[in-house]
Amino acid sequence: RQSDYDVRILDRDDWPQVGSLAAGIELCILAVPIDITPAVAAQIAPYLPEKCVLADITSLKLKPLEAMLKAYTGPVVGLHPLFGPATTTMDKQIVVVCPGRDLEQCQWLLDQLSLWGNVLVETPAAEHDKIMGIVQALRHFATFTFGQFLYSRGVPILRTLELSSPIYRLELAMVGRLFAQDPDLYAEIVFATPERQALLKDFIQSLQQNLSLVERGDKAEFVARFREIAEWFGPFSEQAMRESTFVVEKLVH
Repeated sequence: RQSDYDVRILDRDDWPQVGSLAAGIELCILAVPIDITPAVAAQIAPYLPEKCVLADITSLKLKPLEAMLKAYTGPVVGLHPLFGPATTTMDKQIVVVCPGRDLEQCQWLLDQLSLWGNVLVETPAAEHDKIMGIVQALRHFATFTFGQFLYSRGVPILRTLELSSPIYRLELAMVGRLFAQDPDLYAEIVFATPERQALLKDFIQSLQQNLSLVERGDKAEFVARFREIAEWFGPFSEQAMRESTFVVEKLVH
């Protein structure tokens, strides 16, 4: 709207007006919960003009993209904006692009995103979903679990902040940030696929293996694993140290 596009919203109660709302549009963006995206794609497809671009912005890409391609014969592209609604600018914000069909006819949309400052990263849908299992599902699950543990123990949050380092305050801010948002959205992400459930089981098994080190008092093995993992992280560890130090110093000030 700020770029003078004519934007129309079709919500759950607007289907009686779908014909007039879809008439002449050049882009249809599906912005609905993950589990109903395929059904909505099938429902809207018959009303789309021939050259209209059909896109979605869900955090899962493979099944929505397959559903859009099945339901609609025109240009299709899957998008995943890697930023939330609280973001004040799209400058330098990442948008994942998963090609579907006739990507050249979607180019005007991608150019517009770039013009707004977005960084576009093109990736196959299957690779996107696999990486998002780590970047989103595992991370959100671990954050939820940490917050749930603090709650179950009745940990005095404010008191811990008085006695904590800046890095703990930053980490706790990430936990608190999760619980300030929509639980249904995060439930969708964590519960999305059987593959993500299997990943979380592997994560829990890894925690149990690490706990066994502590129970055995095996500091030598802990240190050996620490060094092995540090070597695997390689130069990124130093980069992470610089970046986190910068953020912590800003937080302190």
